[in-house]
Amino acid sequence: MTTTSEARSPSPPHGERPPRPARDGLAAAIAVALGLSLVYAAGQVLFWAAPEPTAHSPWLKLFLLPEPLPFRLTRVLVPAGWALAVLLGLGLLLARSHAAPLPERAFRACGFGVLGALLLPFSIMPLAAVADRLPQVLLCLPGTAAALFLVHRVQLYRRMPGRLLLAGFGWGALVGGGFGLVMITWLQRTVPGHFTSTVPEHPLDGVRTLYTLFPLGTAVMTELGKAAGVAVLFLLFRRHIDGVVSGAVLGAAVGLGFNLTETVHYLGLVSPAHHPTQFWDRQVVGLLTVHAAFTALAGAGIGAARWLAGRRDRLLAVGGGLAAAVGGHAETDVVLMRLDGLRADWYPNDVLGLLIGVPVMTVITSGAFVAAGVLVLHRGLRAQAAGTARALAAEAAGGHGAVTGPEVALLLSPRRRLLLELLVWRRDGIAGLRHLQRFQQAQLDLAVQRWHRQRPGVDSAVPSEERLRARVLAFKGSPDPAPTARKALS
Repeated sequence: MTTTSEARSPSPPHGERPPRPARDGLAAAIAVALGLSLVYAAGQVLFWAAPEPTAHSPWLKLFLLPEPLPFRLTRVLVPAGWALAVLLGLGLLLARSHAAPLPERAFRACGFGVLGALLLPFSIMPLAAVADRLPQVLLCLPGTAAALFLVHRVQLYRRMPGRLLLAGFGWGALVGGGFGLVMITWLQRTVPGHFTSTVPEHPLDGVRTLYTLFPLGTAVMTELGKAAGVAVLFLLFRRHIDGVVSGAVLGAAVGLGFNLTETVHYLGLVSPAHHPTQFWDRQVVGLLTVHAAFTALAGAGIGAARWLAGRRDRLLAVGGGLAAAVGGHAETDVVLMRLDGLRADWYPNDVLGLLIGVPVMTVITSGAFVAAGVLVLHRGLRAQAAGTARALAAEAAGGHGAVTGPEVALLLSPRRRLLLELLVWRRDGIAGLRHLQRFQQAQLDLAVQRWHRQRPGVDSAVPSEERLRARVLAFKGSPDPAPTARKALS
């Protein structure tokens, strides 16, 4: 994958406080992690307060299964993580009370230690699923990797670092997937008592209410866990998540990670005879049309909030993206269950029902949300292209040498850049291709950050223009492996 190296600022002297925005971003990320812990604690309290179910419907057996061992282990490790986070937090407070300021390295170590203590216990259930079903994981990895590469290439201009995209994928697979599995398990064990005990004279009414509201609860929990990953990465690496496009791409990566965990989890619950159906549904038809699409909408809202000045506008952008993700998830689950019951009537042949019926049902249920995500991404790319074009023209006119006039048209044409990459790859191999990609991404990064510097609401996360320009000039000073191909396409 193409990566854009992060411009590194000089490390502050020993004992000097790090830049305030970096500390604020880490503190805000910890606040998001605390929010997930509070949601988990609320699930524990509701479980303790739940009455015994009064209905004896066979439908309830799906909600009253024995607690799996990874879930019981999570119940132990989450409070242990809270205790460790409290100890680290107290250490930070004690250090701040001393006259000498806390060094940056110590602050970041304690801060990320708190984040790890709060979040890592949620990864127990996904890790257990992966350990038990390694062949299924290996079966799902090629398609997931191809989808992740496609999502990365959707960024037609400036691309976020590949390692950040992988971090989003890892969050979705481990933290987001684990939080979703844990909270769904809480809901399965909690809500039957609350709903079936309220109408003892008509217990089946409670069962119907349970089956109606349970998809909404699972949608809220899973989308909250996935969107929290986009928010945490945005707060920690705001310099790279700078708009609708990067937010949507990062959200899609988180959704792909979650989809992998969910696929492996459900493959372990159904009989091997149904594995092809589950694989087709989740890893082929639903790979980029369900979880990836929903979380892309939530990520687009977070990315859009970057340049909104008013708190109310930012909350509306983030809340609107999250509401779209939750609504799409809940609607898909509810309607898909109903349509799946009718599939046998529509397609008497089981093969046709699988190969045609599943895609048709996916279009009916989540097609509108996928279209909305594509529209948002398209508009974001158009805005990014216009801003980048102005910044590239201004940089070329400045005569600094980082971007020249003939290079502007090439950088603004994704098709021509792709052709150039293919030519360089054929002639100079992977090394030449990586040099070209890193060089052009440095030029685009310089232009995009120059554009951001002129926008309302610019903040200190926008790096220094001189440092970015010096990086481009350093690339130009190194041997260029593709002068002939560059001249052919310029």
